[in-house]
Amino acid sequence: MPTRIEFQKEMTLLHQEIIRMGATTENMISDAVTALTEMDEDKARKVIEQDDVVDEMERTIDKHCVAIIARQQPVASDLRDVTSTLKLITDLERIADHASDICERILAICKHEQRMAVPYDIVTMANMSREMLRGALDSYVTRDQAQAASTILMDDKVDELYEKLKAYLIHLMMVDSANVAQLVEMLMICKYFERISDHAQNVAEWVIYYIKGRPVAHGAVE
Repeated sequence: MPTRIEFQKEMTLLHQEIIRMGATTENMISDAVTALTEMDEDKARKVIEQDDVVDEMERTIDKHCVAIIARQQPVASDLRDVTSTLKLITDLERIADHASDICERILAICKHEQRMAVPYDIVTMANMSREMLRGALDSYVTRDQAQAASTILMDDKVDELYEKLKAYLIHLMMVDSANVAQLVEMLMICKYFERISDHAQNVAEWVIYYIKGRPVAHGAVE
């Protein structure tokens, strides 16, 4: 029979793996924001390369979770901890994918000889997405329900800014035909940051699920 001490050791190792995966993902977002503001091709390529690292982390953690369930046969809150972890790492992996997607779009913009300036609100949105991810990860580490709830509430602000930016960029496409290609790339970048925010919200919701023992209606906090 597995002992409680053995289970706690396994969960400690699992949480350390998730923290490393979260830190790597957060660094990818930070570097993507820098690559965007500076149109730094080298940094963009480094972010793209890191996506494979996060993919491998997800596979390793997934296998670890399955092994814990098989060996330790957790129940109640212990099982909830493992299952919420499986969901959480999927969102982190998707965030890393979107960071890579953003950097692909940055490289496409860099191919233009006359690069247009990045609209200020896109940088604001990017930083909000990064802040949401940091808040979600911090709430995971500290098991802080209030911080997780605060992170969830930020998503509406990101969505509002995205809708504003989308309308603005579409308007520019109609009046500035010379830069349509770059404007399309900018719009895609906005969409990827909006998706990053959605996944950061999901991470925060999984934290609350672990704490409270029941699912959180998407986007709803008490």
